[in-house]
Amino acid sequence: MTECLMKYQDMDLEIYLIVNKAYWAKYEKMMEALPFHTVFIDPATPEAAEFIHKIVVLNEKAYGAGMAAPDWTFANFGTIGAGITAGFLSGGKPVSQLSLIGNISDETIAHEWTLLVDPELEGQAIGTLTFALVLHLAQDKDYLTFIMQTDNSSVNIYLKHAYPLMITAYGFVHTRQNSMMMKTAIPKQNGFETLLKGKVKQFAFEDYPEAKDFIPENAGCFWLCYDSHNLYKDINTSIGKGGVYSVIGKTEIEEKMYLLIEKG
Repeated sequence: MTECLMKYQDMDLEIYLIVNKAYWAKYEKMMEALPFHTVFIDPATPEAAEFIHKIVVLNEKAYGAGMAAPDWTFANFGTIGAGITAGFLSGGKPVSQLSLIGNISDETIAHEWTLLVDPELEGQAIGTLTFALVLHLAQDKDYLTFIMQTDNSSVNIYLKHAYPLMITAYGFVHTRQNSMMMKTAIPKQNGFETLLKGKVKQFAFEDYPEAKDFIPENAGCFWLCYDSHNLYKDINTSIGKGGVYSVIGKTEIEEKMYLLIEKG
């Protein structure tokens, strides 16, 4: 794993983990497998409130004040209540964040409801490192779900994953009209290292048809532009009838983002 981490050696990285103290023993053992010191934070203390406020500020920096999750959401869904919040510190300062929560209807699923990086560190693969941490923390689950947008270039992080990114829903009530619910399998062993070693597969645009007015019936894969709202809704309708669609690639042409969608 040392080779995978060479690019981070000058960043003075640590992991922080905010989780109900009743579960510390579980995560202390889990974190022994990673080559980073872990700072555990007890969300029931005043010190935790100060730190969590830093996470709120990081949210505001990444998403804007109107979109940032407030303190109470972390208490309910990411710390002392149902979930966990973690990420990386650089020089003692939080520079990334993930929040995970369980699915009450299916105990095999962990849901990632936040993954963000300090905008000042974009392009330094901290997002990849943070998603690798997601897979490590959720290793006792079988599947991970998360929401992404059709125009979000951070899909590159997820495309490094070894398992298909299956679309399970599109166009539901969310902050963005073009949001998709995704589902993927979680490795049972070495998920952290496997993700760091993963590469985004490259696909030539001319090798696959572009869906413009309809979804190609006879094509196993096709490109779909980020703003093809009606066609994404058609995919959602097909999913409701048993259709299976996965995102397997991404490209950008003239500032427009296209996803490569695989059927079946």
